[in-house]
Amino acid sequence: MKTDFYLLATHLQEIQLLAIRPHLDAIVGKGQWNFDLEDCDKVLRLHSNQLTKEKVIRFLNRIGLFDRELHYLESEQYAHIGTVRPLSIYNLSTNA
Repeated sequence: MKTDFYLLATHLQEIQLLAIRPHLDAIVGKGQWNFDLEDCDKVLRLHSNQLTKEKVIRFLNRIGLFDRELHYLESEQYAHIGTVRPLSIYNLSTNA
């Protein structure tokens, strides 16, 4: 199945990452997504097919975190996929 690269603007706050991580892993797959929480758009980067992207958008809409799909430059496509930051960088307890 063909996979593509997508950028989604979100309303995610750092504290919410711990709660949604298992859901995104289940929908997209581990290592196939990451967030840039330092970006003003709280960008979610996905390496997935169109159907999976739509599932992610429905999930984010359901929990009130989806903003819009972003366009990107061709050179940005593989910049950060597979380098999901560890949760410890956000000072979140994984024992919650």
